[in-house]
Amino acid sequence: MRIRDIHPNLKLRLVMQFLGGLVSMAVIPFMAIYFARKIGATQTGIILILIVISGIIGGFIGGHVSDKIGRRKIMIYAELGIMVTFFFIALCNSPWFDLPYVSAAFFVLNMFAGGMFQPAAQAMIIDVTDTDSRKLIFTISYWLGNLATAIGGIIGAFLFKSYLYELFLGISGISLLSVLVTYYFISETYTPEPSTTQSKSSSSAMVQSYTTVLKDKLFMFYIIGAVFIFTLEQSLTNYVGIRLERDIPEQSASLFGIDFMLDGTRMLGFLRTENTLLVVLLSAVVLFLFKKWKDRWTLITGMFIFSVCFSAFAFTNNILFLLILSFVGTFGELMYVPIKQAMIGDLAPSNARSTYMAFYSLTFYGAMIIASLLIIVGEWISPVAMGGILLILGLTGTGLYYVITKSLEGKEKVIKEVKTSIPS
Repeated sequence: MRIRDIHPNLKLRLVMQFLGGLVSMAVIPFMAIYFARKIGATQTGIILILIVISGIIGGFIGGHVSDKIGRRKIMIYAELGIMVTFFFIALCNSPWFDLPYVSAAFFVLNMFAGGMFQPAAQAMIIDVTDTDSRKLIFTISYWLGNLATAIGGIIGAFLFKSYLYELFLGISGISLLSVLVTYYFISETYTPEPSTTQSKSSSSAMVQSYTTVLKDKLFMFYIIGAVFIFTLEQSLTNYVGIRLERDIPEQSASLFGIDFMLDGTRMLGFLRTENTLLVVLLSAVVLFLFKKWKDRWTLITGMFIFSVCFSAFAFTNNILFLLILSFVGTFGELMYVPIKQAMIGDLAPSNARSTYMAFYSLTFYGAMIIASLLIIVGEWISPVAMGGILLILGLTGTGLYYVITKSLEGKEKVIKEVKTSIPS
């Protein structure tokens, strides 16, 4: 598939996804600092928990409703909610008002609207792509997401503290642009078939739809494997970040003739920056290098490399070795991520794609919980033992994806045999 052959919906969505990523990364990394400064650390913790829960609930509701009424309507309603809440957050932090608690309430509503939007937007990508083209789309999406992370973080770092009102006003303007683009230029990609069964209450229908997902063994393997693999990435900013801060003392270092002081916290910053830059610079290169490999072996090899390298972060203090691990591990990440994301299109049935995507969004929260628990476990075991735990999680996730890809290849083989046996 060539870029010019991409469905018009997806071209627009990729552009808006990039702008939305700029918006998110200019705000989200600084929210905890904002609320802690305004209302205190304890209240901040409670607010952040409420924001996460709101996003989960919004995702479940949005995923179910999108499969019942279509993608476009939910996307428009959700984007309107995002725009309105950002506008009121701007007013709450304007020269005329300083209302942190009201801002918190609108942030909760904003995350709910964002949660509703994501499953429909992701399902739309699957609606208009096939197995082969999805890999290219998700590679581009992954690249744009990391570029937006890098640029958005810089924008937020410069504007969040001194130009908060202007920042949120600009964000609400970008959100309005997204609403207009979706309303006028995005076409519907999924029309639900009329239900022939007796109507049920919306809540019981939603419970039934998610119960069906839970019974899909192959998809649950996908979810569990994704949680385990993503836990390794989350551990970089959790257990590994804490350990580096503790174990790497402040010391002088030199890079390209520039002398500077380096400690564990700065080392973590270097590793995160290296990861983001490599994704931006090497995504197309990796896609080209492995285009002749079977997707199954590219995925498994990449996950194995990623698991070995990121688990080694748990016990390594050598600065050069850490940078090499980050380079090799990110290379493995670039091998598996587009294939893993594209695979979900083969697992999710067409009449329940948003529901499946809502469930998939839980992998992020599940990985956050496990990575947080590993911080506590890390107080009782050695760094080498922690590296062993992370390696087991990574290899278990890799093993689950081996089972999934083998099963999908078997199904694809059966379909081809059936098609060839039918006379033309």
